[in-house]
Amino acid sequence: MSTRINKIGAVFITTLLASGCGPSTDEATAREVLPDRESVPWVLSVGVEPAPNSVWTLTGTVRARHEIPLSFRIGGEIQARLVDAGAQVAAGDVLFRLDPRDVTQQRLAAEATVASARAEHENAERERERLGDLLTKRLASEQDHDRAVTAARAAEQRLLAAEASLEQARNAILYADLVAPATGVILDVEGQVGQVVSPSQAVARLAEDGPREIEVQVPESRRVVLPSEATARLANGPAGDTAGGAASARVTLREIAGSADPLSRTWRARYRLPELPSAPGLGTTVTLTFETARESSRPIARVPLGAILERGAGPMVWRIEEGRVEPEPVELLGIVGEQAEIRTDLAPGTPVVALGAHLLLPGQAVRVLER
Repeated sequence: MSTRINKIGAVFITTLLASGCGPSTDEATAREVLPDRESVPWVLSVGVEPAPNSVWTLTGTVRARHEIPLSFRIGGEIQARLVDAGAQVAAGDVLFRLDPRDVTQQRLAAEATVASARAEHENAERERERLGDLLTKRLASEQDHDRAVTAARAAEQRLLAAEASLEQARNAILYADLVAPATGVILDVEGQVGQVVSPSQAVARLAEDGPREIEVQVPESRRVVLPSEATARLANGPAGDTAGGAASARVTLREIAGSADPLSRTWRARYRLPELPSAPGLGTTVTLTFETARESSRPIARVPLGAILERGAGPMVWRIEEGRVEPEPVELLGIVGEQAEIRTDLAPGTPVVALGAHLLLPGQAVRVLER
C-alpha cells in the first residue's frame, strides 16, 4: 500500500513540476512546430539594406555674377527714359536723362564766379608787385607790403576754389545722363519720366554679361553641412535633357551669406554655373541636388515601411531566424517614399518581415517568401 502511495505522489510531483516550469500557453503555442504546415503563416521577407548618403534638393534661379543697381549721382527730374526692362545695352549707352536746366545754370554761375575770382587775383597780384617796388624805394611800409602779399595769396586760393566748383558744375551736366557702366541686360526699370529722384536712388538694375550663377536660399538646418558641389538641372528642360543636351551640370559653391535673411531666416548661397552650349536665361528655375555623407555611431539602414511595427515599446522589426520571428528594436529616423530609414545593429542582408508584421508573435514559426 505504501509503495502505491509513493508511486502516486511521484506522479503528482512530476506533474506539478512540469506545469510550473513549462512555457506559457501563448508562447508554447507560438513556438511549437505544428504538424499541419498549412497553418504556419507565409511572410514576405526582405533583406536590410544600407541607407545611401542623404540626398536632398534646393530650388534656385539663374543670376548674373554682377548685378548693378543704377542711379544718378545728382538729383533732379527724369526728362527721358531710353530703355525698357529686358533690353540688351552696351557700355556707355544713355539709359535715362535728367532735366539739364538746373545744372546748366549752376555751370553758368560757376563760370561767373571763376571770372570774378580771376579778376580779383590779377588785381591782388598787381597790388603786391606795386607795393614791392615802393618798398625797395622806401616809399611804402613793410606792413602794407605784407598785407598785399596776403591778399594776393587769398585771391589765388579763391580762384582755385572757383575753378573746382566750375569743374563740378561741368561734371554735373555729364551726370544728368545715366549711362550703362557695362554691357549687359536691364533686369528691371523703376524710374519714370517726370519722377523726381535723389542721388543714389536706384532707377534700374543691370545684369552684366559674363559668368552665370545659381542663387539658392539655404535653411538653417542645412547651412553647416552645405556641400561645396551640387548637380544642377533646369526645371524647364525636357526629360533627360538640360541646356545644350547635357543631362546635368556640376556647380561649385562660390559664396554664402554671412547672416540670415531677417524674414525668411535662410542663408543666401551662390553656386558657379559652368559655361553651357546654350546658356539658360536669367531667372530660369534650377534644381540643385546635394549628397551629404551620413555620420552616425550606429549603421543606418532602409527597410520597407510595412516592416516597422509599433506596440507601445518603440519601433521594432521582425528578424527572421531559423524559420521563426524575433523582435528587433530599431530607431526610426524618417520615411523616404515607401522606405523607412532606421538606425539598427542588424547587419546588411539580414532578413526581416516586410508585410503582416502586426499579425505575428515572438518566436512564431513562419514560412518565408522572399521578395
